[in-house]
Amino acid sequence: MFFVRQRGNHCGLHAIQNMFKTAAVTAEDMHSACEKINTDTGDPILNHESLGGDWSVEAIVTAICQQGYDVYRAVQSREQRCWSGASIEELLTQQQFRGIILHQPMRHHFACIRPENVDGDVQLYYVDSQSTGPIRISPRLAERRCLALAYSWEPYVVMGDEMDYVAPKISIMEASAVLKERPRVRPSTKFMQDWEALENMSKKQKVETQ
Repeated sequence: MFFVRQRGNHCGLHAIQNMFKTAAVTAEDMHSACEKINTDTGDPILNHESLGGDWSVEAIVTAICQQGYDVYRAVQSREQRCWSGASIEELLTQQQFRGIILHQPMRHHFACIRPENVDGDVQLYYVDSQSTGPIRISPRLAERRCLALAYSWEPYVVMGDEMDYVAPKISIMEASAVLKERPRVRPSTKFMQDWEALENMSKKQKVETQ
């Protein structure tokens, strides 16, 4: 199951990648989105992107729209939070439903929920790049967390065709960790016997020449 773990302050980018299940959208695309916001509104790029990432909600939404997708906010932030548009259960029945970007203002963090086809059954998964991987969640629980003030997940529904798959890049540190995790392979018994015989022969020859 596709999962990109967070690096630096790139939770917004990784939320997009984990939702689309591809690394097709890059940090360069995020910067391009910030440039578009600056061109369209005059708002400085630094209001939407730091040197280490940390993108704004506007940058996240713009980056997705620049890929040709429709994005809309599913919760109206009023005194009484309410869900607008199709419910998540209804969205799961639509082929164009790609997932939901979740902005978590209290944590200054982005995550996502996405549909997964598991043995012919479409299920919903919560994906946080700071966790160990995708976690199955019910549509009703996801909606409740979006509406509850204790969580206040700000959901942005994304609709469109499936995005082409691009494998995520593995950092040098991650590659090193993978190498360290490889199991040690012990040589076969015959190899060890031949090696010991060769070593004994070498010792015998050394004694005979002395």
